Amino acid sequence: MATPRIHAAAALGDLVREARLAQGLSQTELAADAAVGRQWLVGLEAGDKASAPLDMVLRVLHALALDVTLAGSHREGRPLPERPTLPSASDILSRYEKRP
Repeated sequence: MATPRIHAAAALGDLVREARLAQGLSQTELAADAAVGRQWLVGLEAGDKASAPLDMVLRVLHALALDVTLAGSHREGRPLPERPTLPSASDILSRYEKRP
């Protein structure tokens, strides 16, 4: 499967909905797994969360086992600087998972 490029809240919402349905999860189940409200998740899937808190979005993506890669875009006349490889969302979130 190709890596989707997300440039808008609606596209992120579509990706979350498709992944949730593919995994057979209800919105209630995913919201509980990600520790977010179901109504908030409904808004995310609808593309209504353009200014959603990043930690909440990352929890949803982590619950769906989706990784995030941040990439810069080239602006006319300005080359992108070299940047180190960033850790995946799963790596970051695993540091904060509840411990038994």
